[in-house]
Amino acid sequence: MVESGDEDVPNVERIASEADRRREAWGATLDDMTALADEYEEEGWKTVRIAAGDTGTFGPGDAKGDDEAFGIAYVVPGDKAAEVSELFEASSFPEYEVYRAENDGRVYMVTALLAPDIETVVFVAGAWDLRTALNCATTAVERGRMYTFLQKLDGTLVGVVEHDDPEKFFPNLDAIRRYAPNAGSEETGAEDADDVEADAADDVTDESDA
Repeated sequence: MVESGDEDVPNVERIASEADRRREAWGATLDDMTALADEYEEEGWKTVRIAAGDTGTFGPGDAKGDDEAFGIAYVVPGDKAAEVSELFEASSFPEYEVYRAENDGRVYMVTALLAPDIETVVFVAGAWDLRTALNCATTAVERGRMYTFLQKLDGTLVGVVEHDDPEKFFPNLDAIRRYAPNAGSEETGAEDADDVEADAADDVTDESDA
């Protein structure tokens, strides 16, 4: 007869602790977005604040219907989709800022999409895993550009923005490689988990498009 002992408790506690940390990190990300948006509004800009329902990175071959597409896709809540779609008809949002933090192998990020011509900023907050970002990150760095996709839950595209500096989104490709599946194989030469965590910056990095 198999008996369940206390050895299961540490794993349960670890999972619960990780969930708590993720909730705290997401809450801090939303707070950052609010503070940034408030600053722009004080300067006379119109702002739209989006807490993405889901966020994910994808690279060539990952997206259905487009083997060459890559970037970060955000699911825009239904009550924001129509407004954002109209804004993208009025402007291409040529400027942007990226605010990111890493914690437990996840990136918590606020992207500010700026349209000076209509004095509007669309703020998008999302979180994604480093372990699934390698295809997107390496493609973006190799091609020298990056994309933000805003879409509805059903996949309908709301807006797309091209960015000219992938390193604002992926400042450390080596860390992403070590988090990727099969990173422990001899080919990748992965380091210990402690080394990976040391590479993950807990402080928010403010990157601005000049």
